[in-house]
Amino acid sequence: MRFLDITASLLLLCADCHLARGAAEHPQSVVHADSEAAASESLGEDAAVLRALKENPSLRAFRKQSAVAEGQLVSATAIENPMLQLQLVHVQTGNQMGFAGTLKWTPPQPVIWLASRSLARAHIEQVRYEIAEQEWNIATQVRMAHSTLIVLREQARANEQILALRKRMLDLLRTKVDRGAATRIELNLVQVANLSAQRDLDDLAIRRNDAQTQLHLLLGIMSVQPIAVHGDYPSDFEEAIVPEADTLAEAALAARPTLKAAQTRIVQREQAVKIEKAKRWPWFELSGRYRHTVSVNYPDEGLLGIELPLPVLNQNGGPVQTTRAELDLELALAQAQFQALKQSVYAAYSELLVRRKILTRYRKEVLPVIAEHEQLMEMALKDGHIDLVALLSSEESALRGQREYGEARLAYRRAWLGLEAAVGSPLTEVSR
Repeated sequence: MRFLDITASLLLLCADCHLARGAAEHPQSVVHADSEAAASESLGEDAAVLRALKENPSLRAFRKQSAVAEGQLVSATAIENPMLQLQLVHVQTGNQMGFAGTLKWTPPQPVIWLASRSLARAHIEQVRYEIAEQEWNIATQVRMAHSTLIVLREQARANEQILALRKRMLDLLRTKVDRGAATRIELNLVQVANLSAQRDLDDLAIRRNDAQTQLHLLLGIMSVQPIAVHGDYPSDFEEAIVPEADTLAEAALAARPTLKAAQTRIVQREQAVKIEKAKRWPWFELSGRYRHTVSVNYPDEGLLGIELPLPVLNQNGGPVQTTRAELDLELALAQAQFQALKQSVYAAYSELLVRRKILTRYRKEVLPVIAEHEQLMEMALKDGHIDLVALLSSEESALRGQREYGEARLAYRRAWLGLEAAVGSPLTEVSR
């Protein structure tokens, strides 16, 4: 970073020009112990998403519902088993025994069978849409955690360089104080600046640990070791054209799996109403009976029968009313979900516009000021018109501007991913 190079030169100059020149002739390398060391073991953003979709424990457990739903389809379309009853028959004359066998079977009612099959299939689709919704949400969270770690890593590197330079500055000033060429006030100013840089680095360490914890949970990795990440911070989306809010809302209504899952729940409630209505009408049960005794006249006999339940007294009114109420409830919930999703798109769109405005202001106003500051500090360095207080103050202001710009970029990335999560698809695909 050009800013850090200029700051290093200025710090060394203000400490002691002679010692600074000596240090320039023999530069000391600053070693950065970075936890994301081995590139072969680190994860890029897309690789992290793929791993989360494969290893996330909550998602893996949620996918098991698909097998349950498929089993329910098999049960719903299965033909009812017949019932066989065997009996011993005691004949009143003599000690002879006979036997009897009865076979009963209820054939499937076409309306109920078809409706049950449609209900089970709709449930399978509902589970699949819910799984897709979970996958999309987890992918968005992983991308956000990965981007956060990338930004915090870059900020930590910059802060480590500043802290190392201030420590060198502190050592040089102590030498200068011992020689009587500097005051204790100047030494104290550098010590305070050193403490401030260390505090900033500690804050970044806490934020990185929080982001690592979230990424561990998302990837299903049970370890205290930090996950190594690699790759540059994505920036192509920062200049991308954002579609209109209404266009995004329409895309969300067409793409979000959660709405499609709501539609399948409505289908299930409709089929449940159809099943209960079909139960109002009688449906037959077939039965056959064979009986053998030691009777001389009629040793064998057979019976065929049909049994009809008669739900004519209550017309199955209670279950029909319940399923109709459940259907009305599902329709109301779907309407509420429809409105909530559309509003979430508008809210995420508004936040994205605000974040983009802030980011644009930093690029147009803050970054040019920081660049001009660096040029002015270079000129002051050449002319020798610089003191320690001005150096530390200007350095802190420039660093704060750089940090705020990084935070503005991260906030815009968060708003972008939030809008993509609300829409249910990448924004670049919506704009095509």
